[in-house]
Amino acid sequence: MDTVRDDAMPSEAVLERIDAILRELLELRQTIASQGRAARGNAAAQLFATLGHGTWEEYDRDADWQRFES
Repeated sequence: MDTVRDDAMPSEAVLERIDAILRELLELRQTIASQGRAARGNAAAQLFATLGHGTWEEYDRDADWQRFES
């Protein structure tokens, strides 16, 4: 069933599309890799910073977790 389609893309157009896809994949790879490097820091400190403002000294673990004891 090897039929040739009349509307098939020319070889040059296919190669250009492959090159474009490769560039897009490289950009995506670089984005993901840079996010991975940023996430390798202290995860607890990053989470604490996203939850609000303050310092570790201000955090009272016992008072914060008492609300879950009921």
